[in-house]
Amino acid sequence: MKIHRPLHDNGSVLLWTVLVITILSLFATEVLRAVSSRYQVALQTSTWQEALLGAESGIDLAVVELRKSLYPAPNGAWSGWTNTPGDGVISHGLTTVPNAGLADTPMTVEVDVDAPAQLIDASNGWQYYRIRTLGTMPLTGPPRIGFNKQDNRLRKLTLQAQRFIDNLFTSETNTPHAARRLEAIVAPLSSFNQAIFSVGALDLNNQNIVVDSYDSRYATKSTNGQYDVTKRQENGNIATDGNLIDAGNAYVYGDVSTNSGTAINTNHVTGVIRTDFYQDPIPIADPNWTSINPTPSIVTGTATLNASSTKGSAQSRYRLSAISIAGSQTLTLAGNADGSSSYIEVFVSGDISVTGTAQVILGQGVNATIYFQGNVDIAGKGVLNPANQPANLLLYGVQPVDSVTPHVNLGGNGQITAALYAPNHDVTVNGGGSSGHVFGSIVGKTVTMTGVTNLHYDEALGSDGLINNYQIVSWVEDTR
Repeated sequence: MKIHRPLHDNGSVLLWTVLVITILSLFATEVLRAVSSRYQVALQTSTWQEALLGAESGIDLAVVELRKSLYPAPNGAWSGWTNTPGDGVISHGLTTVPNAGLADTPMTVEVDVDAPAQLIDASNGWQYYRIRTLGTMPLTGPPRIGFNKQDNRLRKLTLQAQRFIDNLFTSETNTPHAARRLEAIVAPLSSFNQAIFSVGALDLNNQNIVVDSYDSRYATKSTNGQYDVTKRQENGNIATDGNLIDAGNAYVYGDVSTNSGTAINTNHVTGVIRTDFYQDPIPIADPNWTSINPTPSIVTGTATLNASSTKGSAQSRYRLSAISIAGSQTLTLAGNADGSSSYIEVFVSGDISVTGTAQVILGQGVNATIYFQGNVDIAGKGVLNPANQPANLLLYGVQPVDSVTPHVNLGGNGQITAALYAPNHDVTVNGGGSSGHVFGSIVGKTVTMTGVTNLHYDEALGSDGLINNYQIVSWVEDTR
């Protein structure tokens, strides 16, 4: 006999089936919504960070161009940019990096560099630069925000409109994207910002060497602008762009830095021993002046070169093939009779030799800059700098014309007061006599100090001499 189920039982099964399917569908929809929202937030987070990387790379691009501008011409600085930054002038650069982001989206980096007049250091005339950059990354997918409103406010995502409308940048579009803008101020660095800097080996032989610092600008750090051991400062930093410093158990009142290398015999170092140092020194070119004082063209005995009250005057610019004095001969760089400030520049294409009891003498008030391309050997009585201010005598080693490495040997019976920048020369400082003091700063391809030598770094040199690099001193993100 056939049994018939009630119709309401079949209806209940169908109803339960529909109900279960509905619940599962709602659950699946909610899971998909939650996962999709979180995926969208993860995607936006990644794009947001990539936009910051783009803006940061814009800072790096600008600093690279500023460094290029320090090299001898032609240096290619600002090639491909709109112009050279200056007072009231903006140099603009726009770069698109293909396939930089997720789903092969392109990154846009826009950079503006200017040189505002209010960012000039009044003490030395050095220009600080302002760098503003915008990094932009497209947002893939529909223009929607994530599930966390505060999170998206923080991210400053631009879904349908340009964020920055001050006409500084032009690469923003009205399509979904993430944009981040940075502003940095970069300051120039002196070629004399260390007591000793060596491109390669730096060797302080164990002969009771002392390296310390003072600051001739301040009475608390010097006495009448002169070094005073009772006011010793501990900024006599030494560094190498190589990987080895032999401190020779010298008394170094400052930091010791290498480029991922090793410092040995550092028992008497008061500062930090670091391995994260890097500095690529800028080579010095032949000054190639358009007009000079033609007499003399060489110095082979007692001679006088006259300075001028006007800085950069052709009458106080000399091109010499060599300087060679010996015995009791002298080379005088003469200034004004009243001792007021005067200036002289000398380029020596050959060698400089001071031997016996010979001496180079700076007149009172003279500020001398000497460029040299050949070897330098200063012994005898060395150099007389009556004001004992290193900034009054700046020595620059010009890039040699061949592959032979020239040398600089500083020694003699008297003290030497000067700042030496010769990144293509091997430099040796020989202590001698009863003093053996060097006041100033030394930069060389290699640097070796021997004998009883004391080097006292004048921190005032950090704002003097040629600009050798730029460093970031201010960094802020525009989060408007």
